[in-house]
Amino acid sequence: MTMEAERAAAIDAGPVTVAVERARAAMDRFASADQGQVDAAVTAIAWSIYRPENALALAELAVADTGLGNVADKVVKNQRKTFGTLRDLLRARTVGIIEDDPARGMTKYAKPVGVVAAITPSTNPAATPINKAMMAVKGRNAVVIAPSPSGWSTTSTAVDLARSELAKIGAPEDLVQVLPAPVSREMTEELMAAADLIVATGSQNNVRRAYTSGTPAIGVGAGNVPVIIDSSADLGDAAAKITASKTFDNATSCSSENSVIILDDVYDRAIAALVDAGGHLATPDEAERVVTRLFPDGALDRRLIAKDYRDLRAAFELGGSDDDRFVMVEEPAPGPDRAMTGEKLSLVLTVYRAHDFAEAMELVERVLRVQGIGHSVGIHTADQDRAARLAADLPVVRVLVNQAHTFGNGGSFDNAMPFTLTMGCGTWAGNSISENLNIEHFINITHLVRTIPPDEPGEEELFGAHWQAVGHRPD
Repeated sequence: MTMEAERAAAIDAGPVTVAVERARAAMDRFASADQGQVDAAVTAIAWSIYRPENALALAELAVADTGLGNVADKVVKNQRKTFGTLRDLLRARTVGIIEDDPARGMTKYAKPVGVVAAITPSTNPAATPINKAMMAVKGRNAVVIAPSPSGWSTTSTAVDLARSELAKIGAPEDLVQVLPAPVSREMTEELMAAADLIVATGSQNNVRRAYTSGTPAIGVGAGNVPVIIDSSADLGDAAAKITASKTFDNATSCSSENSVIILDDVYDRAIAALVDAGGHLATPDEAERVVTRLFPDGALDRRLIAKDYRDLRAAFELGGSDDDRFVMVEEPAPGPDRAMTGEKLSLVLTVYRAHDFAEAMELVERVLRVQGIGHSVGIHTADQDRAARLAADLPVVRVLVNQAHTFGNGGSFDNAMPFTLTMGCGTWAGNSISENLNIEHFINITHLVRTIPPDEPGEEELFGAHWQAVGHRPD
């Protein structure tokens, strides 16, 4: 085909078709890459956003584009999540043999999953797309990103930086692409239908469309994290971690604390510790203004989400001091008819009092049943048995103990969770995965199976307990 014919075909094909075709061509060029070349490409993508001047420029652009969060914390997010994700990815094999077990006669080979459609949110228009791109390319896949329209400029800039770094090492630039503006719902749905795998982060509408697209999909559930402050908690440490986590990037994270449940015997001291750490405890009149103005007509006012606290303080007409960093609103109990039960995406924290630990667990579950089921909970405690009870009994994927939830939930250098900005919430939330998105979700595996000495037990070994329970062995 001549160059003129190629251009004409591209015009006729439409932007989604062109992007997917270029992605497949890039994958063909990348198919023979060895592990070192793959890792070099992933590192190049990581450097494109980790590089200090790029991390700052993208953070500034994100806040200017979306009006969400703050520049300093987005710089941290751009760098910390990228660095942690790169650490995890460089420790994994994704080319050729990734596991060999001669005793079991099993050898596993990694293969690409194909073209990945990455649906990304306005809350993280740089970090999330690049995080997904790193994982996709690590599996020798290509990725086409469909960003939130309000974050397109930031995402497009991040993609341009990534492509530039790929070009410097001779890797195919079209391994990472972004849909052209204006990104529409129809264009995104066309991409989802044309891709081989969808990874959807953001609104639950996007996640639902991904799961009904006919293409294999990984989505996330809604966040709405409740955290217990237990009787045995180090109250100063708990307050400092909750404050740091709640205020990070103006509470844009799905892992940000949305409510705290404080046991009665430490309630007053815990509130005092939170106040000392930067919380303002709303008076009854202030609390009423917070609820009615944050949730006019029962729906979250998008103009107030992820704003600086000084803006919220003015909007809610709050007292307190200029050193305050978030507002706490005491509520009697969670419920579907109480707006403060749900996710607030703002520097507003709901506070509940529990008579004992059993009631604290009950309140947590009631919060999750309204919103956030499957996602996560936290607890500040010295009693590991109580933490284990949460993990054993509650419908969540993650239980974080004595941690700043925003920093630990999506992976941390001091816990074992994989670094990610996409957190599956299990079938509780209608998700296909119940873990943090990681490289295992971006590879297919071929199993080479050889014969081994038979591993066939006798009937007595398998059925003996049942025969004993019923009192006889069948004839």
